[in-house]
Amino acid sequence: MDEQRQQDPPADLSWGLTAFLLGFGLYYLVSLLIIGFLPAPDGPRSGVRLVVPFVANLFLGLVPWWFSRRYGRGGVKDFGFVPNRRDLQVGLSWGIGSLIAGLLVSLLLQHLIPPTTSPVSSHLDGWLVGYSLFLVIGAPITEELLVRGALWGALEHYGVPRLTILVLTALVFAFIHLEPARLASLFAQGIAIGGARLVTGRVGASMVAHATNNLLPGIFTIVGI
Repeated sequence: MDEQRQQDPPADLSWGLTAFLLGFGLYYLVSLLIIGFLPAPDGPRSGVRLVVPFVANLFLGLVPWWFSRRYGRGGVKDFGFVPNRRDLQVGLSWGIGSLIAGLLVSLLLQHLIPPTTSPVSSHLDGWLVGYSLFLVIGAPITEELLVRGALWGALEHYGVPRLTILVLTALVFAFIHLEPARLASLFAQGIAIGGARLVTGRVGASMVAHATNNLLPGIFTIVGI
């Protein structure tokens, strides 16, 4: 596999762990504030309630990006942020695998752990389109910068074996979503998405895999399925 890997981003992200902890800490804090100020909806989430929670998600990507600009060589060089042709090919393959893995695990566990996520409105408007676009484009960028960017790079800096990093980042990816009912399926998806990062050494590939994984749910949200 190493012979097929592209040139990795610099593995000297000594600041990566700090960026990860601060990014996740701000995400969690802002999420709690949003939950406190936005009472639970009586029915399906709609309007501003759809997109406001994504404000917290932005910190997952903004903090690593700022650290990279301040202490590193910038997001493009530190993380391999901009997808190239191989990133697109590898990311698409692993993203499809991630989608299949998540569906299979969810089907196996649906009788043991019923889903608890609140429904989303099927009324097509600008809020719903914005929600779907962030699901397919925004979240893959922010979450990959934090997990497969800052955290992965920090663990490589400290000499952690790559397969161990793959498992650890998949666990973190699952817990970040704060959805206990989906923990197992998110872990399986995290393994597949991280596989793209492992093969190419670039966050650009895992972003494509993540976006591919989220594309079908995004389409289903738009068409009201």
